[in-house]
Amino acid sequence: MKTDLIAKELNLIRRALEEADRVRFAKGLDEDTRVELEKASVVLRIRERQLISDIGVEIAAQIKESSESLEELARSIRQRSARLSKTAKSTDSVTKALERVIEAVVLLKRLA
Repeated sequence: MKTDLIAKELNLIRRALEEADRVRFAKGLDEDTRVELEKASVVLRIRERQLISDIGVEIAAQIKESSESLEELARSIRQRSARLSKTAKSTDSVTKALERVIEAVVLLKRLA
């Protein structure tokens, strides 16, 4: 996955930054070397920010993809719920009709 590669590169960049800072602040370092290390640190920081941004974009895409499948699942659940509701209403109607028929039969038996 792209995120894994980015994470590995970020790890390498962070180690390089630590090393550059360690060497840059060492005693006895000439000014030209210090300036070059500072420039390298700036370049590494820029790349680090780009990678972090790339991770954000990829995560946003994954979230969007997940939300689309969740929306589809929710739609399916609503449809099934509506069908179940219709079935329950039909069952209630049939039950009420049967109760009326039974009441009528009982009433007819009493009259007979």
